Amino acid sequence: MTAWIIAIGRMLGLGSIAGIRPSLTLAVIGVVSYFDWGVETNSTFHFLTFWLAIGVFVVLAILESTFDKISKMDRLQDRLIMPYRLVIGGVAGAATAPFGWKGIAVGAALGAGAAWFSQYTKHLSRPKSVPSEAVVALISAAEDLGAFLGSVLVLAVPYVGYAYVGVTGFVYWRVGDRRRSKYKQMRRTAGAVRRAAAASASAEAPEPPPEPPVAVSSPDFPELSALEAGAPPAATPTDGPAAGRQGAAGGGPDER
Repeated sequence: MTAWIIAIGRMLGLGSIAGIRPSLTLAVIGVVSYFDWGVETNSTFHFLTFWLAIGVFVVLAILESTFDKISKMDRLQDRLIMPYRLVIGGVAGAATAPFGWKGIAVGAALGAGAAWFSQYTKHLSRPKSVPSEAVVALISAAEDLGAFLGSVLVLAVPYVGYAYVGVTGFVYWRVGDRRRSKYKQMRRTAGAVRRAAAASASAEAPEPPPEPPVAVSSPDFPELSALEAGAPPAATPTDGPAAGRQGAAGGGPDER
């Protein structure tokens, strides 16, 4: 059981490093195994210890590192060589695996998966725009150093492979948390702008004019209809002395 734990840690660690610098990882595995510095490749991947293979992977590692330091080429390179990273991650995970074909199968699967996760996290964490080319060059140089030292440490102490995967997972979570916070803040800002625009539009809208009074016709009470229509009431004859005087002045039928 302990042998499997050690082997799985090495598989995950080498696969994760291969997702960042695949050719450099295989070159380190070949050199360490050639000089017999504690780790040997299994018979299936013994060709990695040949100097021709080591030289080829060293040249490829230099080319990868060079293109990775160009801001306009780093993301394009990540997309173009994604299958290569997965294949090399599987090879790195299976190259030093014991237990025969079972170990090789498990190492290839874990190495390819770890390489994909590491490369995807690297792609997410890289800034899309930088103030100068020097920033990308510094990030790429740090990745070169981390891949080289990480490969040596994982081969020497396989438990470091678990730590390497843990660091990759933390970076992935951190980048995702930043993006979620950024989009949440953007949604809050957009909502506040919409509410302010709605409030401004309602404040600037003109008030509707007052409705004119509605006249109510009432045949029994004409004075009430006139008052509600806003007009003065019409004069009507009244009973009493005034009416009698009006009749007298007019020479009506009251004259005798």
